Amino acid sequence: MPAEFRYLVLGSGDEFRLVVLDLNAGRATQVATARLTVPPGGATGPSAVVSASLDGRTVLVTFVVREAGDSLFVVRPETGDAKLLLRAEIRGAVVSADGSHIAIGRNDEDPALTGLWVGTPDGAIRRLLADDPSSAGSPPLPYAFSPDSALLAFGIGLGDVGWQAMVISATAPEGRIDRSSGGPQIVGADASVVGPAVGAQFRSARELFVWSSRSMFGGSTVAYVYDVATKQATDLYRPTAGILIAAAAWRPTAEQYATIDQPECCGPSRTAWLRGRDGSARKLGDAGFVVEMWWSRDGSRLFAVAGGDDSVGGVADLLTGKSVMQFCKRGGGPPPAPCT
Repeated sequence: MPAEFRYLVLGSGDEFRLVVLDLNAGRATQVATARLTVPPGGATGPSAVVSASLDGRTVLVTFVVREAGDSLFVVRPETGDAKLLLRAEIRGAVVSADGSHIAIGRNDEDPALTGLWVGTPDGAIRRLLADDPSSAGSPPLPYAFSPDSALLAFGIGLGDVGWQAMVISATAPEGRIDRSSGGPQIVGADASVVGPAVGAQFRSARELFVWSSRSMFGGSTVAYVYDVATKQATDLYRPTAGILIAAAAWRPTAEQYATIDQPECCGPSRTAWLRGRDGSARKLGDAGFVVEMWWSRDGSRLFAVAGGDDSVGGVADLLTGKSVMQFCKRGGGPPPAPCT
């Protein structure tokens, strides 16, 4: 595996490619291909989501096909092995940093199958939390495992106002989500309420970094840290009225994090910021076409995938504003040779 890499799923319609970007060499390599069965006349086309272990040797790929059901694959790039793990309505899937555990949010007409599931990439899974498939916000959405895979951060849907983050032991007995008294409660398992969330990542086994953005119906826009041991949350950043947090990522080996802020109304303008735990902030520049953001392993670069055009995509370093590499979305190339 490259020392600095990122997996992407490229394609559209019924044909997709899993590629790995070597961000040091500026090279994109095809890992696997997929051909989907897509019903004609669908309102939206298929999409794909990737979650990879820290070493890149275990990759979860979720193909979302609204009219035909979703598919979750486990891919082992080094051996070329790809295994269909689940075909269902999948609301999220993540793999732990060491590749030993997975978590899946699954919805189904059968209540016995709906909820938050955990297990191993070989397909041995069990339900951690049961949920009612008819409830708004069902099922729970997995966010991230702790570095030691002992804890799982996940979100419970609150309807139109967003998500509430929680933390639970990955080995807890099966519990259930009870919404009968208004707000959701966990029954039969010990889980800690964290706070509002759109996304979350573990900084360490003890601390979770969380961010949230309000919707037009309510909620909160805030970035904060949560101490798992003391169960205390500390706000880091609350934007002024009218500003949302579109994305956030904690910087490795530093007490800093990056955000992409955007206006709540009227325009696609986005701005990248580097923020400190001490309240400091530095504007990095325009991020209007950024679709994904993450830190390099040593925290020296802040990568972002930019939208580009229909045939060419690119990765930039938001800290310097410089291009890192380009890649072909459909084929041809590699750049500077023409893409198809």
